[in-house]
Amino acid sequence: MRQLWRLSTMVEIINMGQIVIVETDEQGVATVCLNRPERLNAWSEDLSAALLEALHKTQADPAVKGVVLTGKGRAFSAGADLKDPRTHRIDSIEQYLESPAARGRPIFDLVSHYDKPILSAVNGYAIGIGCLVPLCCDFIYAAQPAQFQLPQVSLGILPAYGGALRLVRAVGELNAREMILTGRMVSAEEAYGWGLVSRLLAEDELMPVALQTMRSIVQQPSYAVSFARESIRMAADANNMRAAELSDAYRSLILQQLKDTKQQHDAWRNRR
Repeated sequence: MRQLWRLSTMVEIINMGQIVIVETDEQGVATVCLNRPERLNAWSEDLSAALLEALHKTQADPAVKGVVLTGKGRAFSAGADLKDPRTHRIDSIEQYLESPAARGRPIFDLVSHYDKPILSAVNGYAIGIGCLVPLCCDFIYAAQPAQFQLPQVSLGILPAYGGALRLVRAVGELNAREMILTGRMVSAEEAYGWGLVSRLLAEDELMPVALQTMRSIVQQPSYAVSFARESIRMAADANNMRAAELSDAYRSLILQQLKDTKQQHDAWRNRR
């Protein structure tokens, strides 16, 4: 049996310059790995586009039965690429309304409604969007060094695209309020205690256990798995996730045009 997560294979693919790596094992479990470790897998338009492409392909591939989403290096993702001065900036209402952001971010829609089981294996920092995307998965496993943070408020924005509602569902309103309003870093152990993380694992156990879990899921009757996921999603959506996503989109429209937001992003870039 071919071994997944072989270092030699990973190095070979990295040399090809791919920012998202996909590899599928013989049981039909695909590992989708963010591969910009030198930038802590900072989220950018090209990384987002590559991830969307990878997930669309694995969703369409009949050989893929389930997905484990993870990151390479010290982070799942350190969040939005704040070195780009255009990040979180909208120049006009018209520009915003013509952008995909006005209708929700495609990556959230895709992961939240993914046709196949999808598990997030958080290996390190999960910050901003790097924390919100795992919340869209069926559940999260975390390595002990992992840390979770939502610093958006300190940057003059908010955890958008339904992020606040997803967090409230996972950890309860009070924990979500503290995490969002203070922006403090939450350890993997604390996240596990809150219920944000389903399993807390040693660093070298994260991927083997995540892969084995997904293999056990894809060996179940496929229609039963599919309908069970659909039932869980419908129960959760009784709180009206779509309404939360759209109302967040318009809050973001306002925040991204404010002077305070620009000043906070400039201060971050200049390390003030």
